[in-house]
Amino acid sequence: MFKHASDNKFDASNFLNSTVGFLPVPIFITEPAVGYGGGLVLAYFHKKKKGDKRPLGLSPTITFGGGAYTENGTWAGFIGHQGSYKKDNIRYLGFLGFVSPNLTFYGPGLGGITDKKYEFNMQGFLTLQEILLRVKKDIPLFVGMNYTYFNNNISFQTGINIPGLDVIEGQIENAGLHGVIEYDGRDNTLTPTKGIKSVLEAGKFAEFLGGDQDYWDLDFRTYGYVPVIDQKLFSSYRLQVESTTDETPFYALPFISLRGIPALRYQGNNVVTMETEWRWNVYDRWSLVGFVGAGDAMEDFSEIGKNIKVAAGGGFRYFLAKDYGLHAGIDIAKGPEQWAWKFTVGSNWGR
Repeated sequence: MFKHASDNKFDASNFLNSTVGFLPVPIFITEPAVGYGGGLVLAYFHKKKKGDKRPLGLSPTITFGGGAYTENGTWAGFIGHQGSYKKDNIRYLGFLGFVSPNLTFYGPGLGGITDKKYEFNMQGFLTLQEILLRVKKDIPLFVGMNYTYFNNNISFQTGINIPGLDVIEGQIENAGLHGVIEYDGRDNTLTPTKGIKSVLEAGKFAEFLGGDQDYWDLDFRTYGYVPVIDQKLFSSYRLQVESTTDETPFYALPFISLRGIPALRYQGNNVVTMETEWRWNVYDRWSLVGFVGAGDAMEDFSEIGKNIKVAAGGGFRYFLAKDYGLHAGIDIAKGPEQWAWKFTVGSNWGR
C-alpha cells in the first residue's frame, strides 16, 4: 500500500488511488505573524471514473477539511472542494471556513500618541466560490469569476491607554466579485516542473454584493517552471503584482508574501513581488531546494524600488507520491528581520 512498483520506495500513490484515499496532512504552522502552531487536514482524493482520461498533469478532484491553532490564540476550521469536470472544461474551487486570526498591523502612528504596531483580531465566516470555463478545446485557457465573503467581527488594539479608546470593536462585512482569466500550461498542478501558469483577477468589493466597503482591486500573478538538467535540476519563477484603490480597509491591503517575512508586515495599496526557486534531485527521491525573493510595498507605483525587502533560504523535498507528482519537505528562510521555517506539501505557490 505504501510502496511504489517502480522502485519499491515509500510512496503514498497506492493509498491515494484506493477507495480509502484520505491523505492526512499535518499542518505545522511557523508563520511569524501568528506564532507556532499546528493542525490537521484530511484530503480525500476522488477516484477516477472508468475511461476518464484527464489531461496530463491535472490534479485529481479533492475534498478536504481540517483545523488549526497557534500559540497566539489564532484558530481556524474549514472545509473545501477542488475539481475539474466535463473533461476539464469546467474547474471549480469552493471553500468555507470560520477563522479567528490574531495579527499585527504595521501602520502610521496616531498623531504620535502610539507606536506603529497595532494588534487586532478578526473573527468570522469566510467563503470563496470560483468557477472557470475552458475557452477552447486543447488550449488550457479559462475564463470565469469568483465571489468572496467575510463576515468579520474585528477587535482593534489602538495602543491608547484610555478606557473606551484602548480597543475599537465593530462588525464589518467584506464581499467582492472578480472576473478571472487563467492560463494553466503546467505539467503538474501539485509540484510542477515545466510550463507556465498566469492569472489575472480584477473586480470590486461593494455594498450591493453584501459588504460594507466599496473598493476595486487587481491581482496579476504568473509562475514559470523550466527544467535545466533532465530529471536533475529544475528552476521556477514567480511574478505577482497587486493593486487596490484608496478605500481598501487596512486588513485587506496587499502585502509582501515571501518565506521569511511575516504576513501583513509590509503593506501598501500596490505590491510587486518576485521570487525564484531551484530544486536539485541529489539522490533517489530526495532533493535540495534554494530560493530567493524580493518585494516592494508602496502607496503609488512611482515609489517602486525605494523600499525593497529581500528574503532567501533553502530546504529539502521527498517525492511523496509519484502517480501525482507530489513532493513534500521543509524550508528555512531569512527575511529582513527574522528567521522562519515552513513545512511544505506540493508547491509553495498556490492560487
